[in-house]
Amino acid sequence: MNHRERVLMALHHQEPDRVPIDLGGTDVSSIMIKPYSDLRQHLGLGLGVLQMPDVYQQIVTTEEDLRRVFDTDTLFVFHEPREWRKATVSDGILASVPARFQPKLEADGSQVLFNPSGDAVARMPLGGLYFDPIYSPLANATSVDDIERRQDDIENYETPFFLDRSYEQLAEKARDLREKSDYLMVGFFGGHIFQASQYIRGFTNFLMDLVENPTFAEALMDRLVEANVRRFDRFAACIGPFIDIVEVEDDLGMQDRPMISPALYRARVKPYHDRLYGYIKSHCDSLLFLHTDGAIEPFIPDFIEMGIDALNPIQVSAAGMDTKALKRSYGKEIAFWGAGCDSQAVLPFGTPEEVADEVKRRIDDLAPGGGYVFAPIHNIQDGVPPQNIVALLETAMDYGVY
Repeated sequence: MNHRERVLMALHHQEPDRVPIDLGGTDVSSIMIKPYSDLRQHLGLGLGVLQMPDVYQQIVTTEEDLRRVFDTDTLFVFHEPREWRKATVSDGILASVPARFQPKLEADGSQVLFNPSGDAVARMPLGGLYFDPIYSPLANATSVDDIERRQDDIENYETPFFLDRSYEQLAEKARDLREKSDYLMVGFFGGHIFQASQYIRGFTNFLMDLVENPTFAEALMDRLVEANVRRFDRFAACIGPFIDIVEVEDDLGMQDRPMISPALYRARVKPYHDRLYGYIKSHCDSLLFLHTDGAIEPFIPDFIEMGIDALNPIQVSAAGMDTKALKRSYGKEIAFWGAGCDSQAVLPFGTPEEVADEVKRRIDDLAPGGGYVFAPIHNIQDGVPPQNIVALLETAMDYGVY
C-alpha cells in the first residue's frame, strides 16, 4: 500500500495497513525551524535546505530524507515566493526566506514588516517566536461603504505580497510532485472568513459587530466569501488536478470554550462558511480539510453538515476535546487529523516515555475503524526536544498498526 492509498483509505473510514502519519503535510501540522534543525542534527541528517515560506509561523518545508526516516505519508503545496534569499532567523540559523520578506529592526528590538504601501502588517517582538499580523485596515470603519473602499485588502488577505508565485507557477511544482511521488497531496487554500474578519476589522471590533452591528459583519463576510470563490476558481483550475485534499482554516475555539456561542455562530457565521465550503466541494473532486483550534466540539455537527471530511488539529488539552468521546460521537461521519500528543504539556515537557504513552492513548481512541490521520497538534514548537519528537513519530509508526 502506498502513501496516498493509505491516507485516502483512512479518510474514507476504512482501516489501512497502519495509521497514516503527517508531518509537514499542512501548515498546521509542521515544525518550527529550531526544533527541525535540532531534529535533523539528532538524527545525523545534517543541516538540510531549511526553506521557510511560512515566515509568520517560522515553519520549514519538511525534506524527503526526514520523511523517509518516519515513513510519513503527506506532501504540501503552499504559497511560495518567486525568489528566495538567505537570512539569519531563529537562534542564529541561516535559512532561505522569501526575497520580498524584509522586516525592519525597530529601536525596541522588534522586527516589523511593511507592505508595499508602507503599512506595518506584521511584528515579531524582541525574543518572540512568530510574526503576528497587526494590520486592521477596517478598524475605524463606520459603514458598509468603507468595506468597498478596502476591497484590495479583502482580495489579498490569503496571499501575502512576499509569497508572489502565481497559482499557474505553483501548479508546475504540484504536477512534478504528483508525478514523482506517491504521497497524499494537500493543497493550501486558506478560505478564512471568521478569522479574516477579525484581522481586517480588529478582533474586538468584529466580535462586537456580530452582536451590535450585524449588517456590517455580514457585509464583510459576504465580500470575503465572494473573494474566496473567485480565488478558488483559479486554485481549482491550476492546483486542483494534482491534489487530494483542499485545506481551509478558521479558528473558532479558545482553551476553555468556543470563541462565540454556537447559537451566534449558526445565526451569523455559518451561512458564510456553508456557502464557501459548498462551493469548494461542488467545484473540486478533492476532500475538504478544516483546521480550527481549541474547544470546538459544539461545532462539529455543523462541520459534518457542511461536508467537512477531515477535522484538525483536535486540541486534546482544550475543553470538551476528549478523543474517546469525540470518536464515539462523530467518528463515523468525520475523520480526525491530529491529536497526536498533548502539545501544551506532554510533548514539550514530558519524557520520551510519557510522549509514547500519550501517543498510544490517542491511537487507541481514534484509530479503530479508520477515520484517523496521526499528526502533531498544530506545529511542533520551539523548545520541544528532538528525543520527544522521535518518540512521537516512532511510536506512531510502531504502534499504529492495524
